[in-house]
Amino acid sequence: MEEKTIRILDRCGVARQIPEDGIRFISEMQTDMGICRKVNQDACCVRMMKTGGHSLLLAAVCDGVGGMQEGDYASKSTIQSLNHWFDYTIGREMQGKDGRQIMDCLHSGIESCVQAQNRMIYEYARENGIQVGTTLTLLLIWDREYITAQVGDSRAYCMDGELRQITEDQSFVAQEVRAGRLSSEAAKHDKRRNIILQCIGGAKSLRVVYQAGRIERDAVFLLCSDGFIHELSDGEIKEWMKPEFFSDRAAMKRRLADAVSMVKARGERDNITAVLVKAYYMPVLDV
Repeated sequence: MEEKTIRILDRCGVARQIPEDGIRFISEMQTDMGICRKVNQDACCVRMMKTGGHSLLLAAVCDGVGGMQEGDYASKSTIQSLNHWFDYTIGREMQGKDGRQIMDCLHSGIESCVQAQNRMIYEYARENGIQVGTTLTLLLIWDREYITAQVGDSRAYCMDGELRQITEDQSFVAQEVRAGRLSSEAAKHDKRRNIILQCIGGAKSLRVVYQAGRIERDAVFLLCSDGFIHELSDGEIKEWMKPEFFSDRAAMKRRLADAVSMVKARGERDNITAVLVKAYYMPVLDV
């Protein structure tokens, strides 16, 4: 296998190609009940591992669907299911595979886990005569590659020089914006903005939407429930996510706390959850 290198300048100003020492991660997360709710129906996780020479990270945010009973059960059980898959299954599934096979394996593993969770919550709701549901926004990084999995209207962003929303909202207002019947600005204040098109456990069938990408440079990822972004503009999110603000976990924790306090002060009534991940590469040699 070809050795991966990065281009740097040594102490004499000469460009050199040197080996990479693999990907590194810094992460932090925060979830808050908010100013009105009596129960936090959000849940989140970050898991990391090294296996077979590969670095992996799983991050996820779930938001128990408002207006449905036991949303906290749906969100927390989904996070627990993902954690169990990542901790006890993923390493075994990757053995003997490389390249495209690993990406296909990770994709099918996520799909199986989410579909099983959908069936379990759906059957639980039917047996108890209630409605239960949760959104899911998931990020899985494998070396330079990443996958997102999306159900509902929680979001994932990537900041790698430019701010990009790397998931697509599955909501009524987002559908109207895409169809040209509603402006993005009007969608922020539309009374129907909390209507989502699907959720885990809401119906017998579920279509998880996937996106894949490649990390070409240091990048910061944000996963969040809709309560985090309602009171923030795209410009504010872009400024807040600049990589230089996230030198270590302590800096991430302060940044998250400040943002949560800001959206609460602006009157956000929903639960508020955000996960930050910074992915970067380090050289083997100290030049």
